[in-house]
Amino acid sequence: MYPAELTSPYLDRFSDAAAQRYKALGIERDDPDRPMKIAALNSEAFGAPVVLFCYLDRTMGPGQWGDAGMYLQTVMLLLRAEGLHSCPQVMWTMHRKTVSQIVEADDGLVLYCGIAVGFEKGGVPRPRTGRAVMTETVSFIGV
Repeated sequence: MYPAELTSPYLDRFSDAAAQRYKALGIERDDPDRPMKIAALNSEAFGAPVVLFCYLDRTMGPGQWGDAGMYLQTVMLLLRAEGLHSCPQVMWTMHRKTVSQIVEADDGLVLYCGIAVGFEKGGVPRPRTGRAVMTETVSFIGV
């Protein structure tokens, strides 16, 4: 799912965000059952009744993968406009063979991600994870 050579600051940001998100769901970083609990939450699509799967033609390159991400963001915004919530889940790629069998995906396609879709469940914490400050991620030229 993630590059094996993921380094700072990306690894740090990823780890911090994951710790915040799962702590809000009652899974502490030092919980010995943490990996199993996280896998269960993800594989259950966090309780969502629907998962959309996005596939790309295997011949597509980085530009088309970027296009797919922008397309999916638009889909997620449209879902929100209809009162639904969504959560992109790259973890489904770890189970790509099983998902492909179930949805009968053509061999010429590669699973990009799944998106859990449903109505918000009341009483569940909605943590806002920390973000890098804009000056760490954006450069303004000529301003």
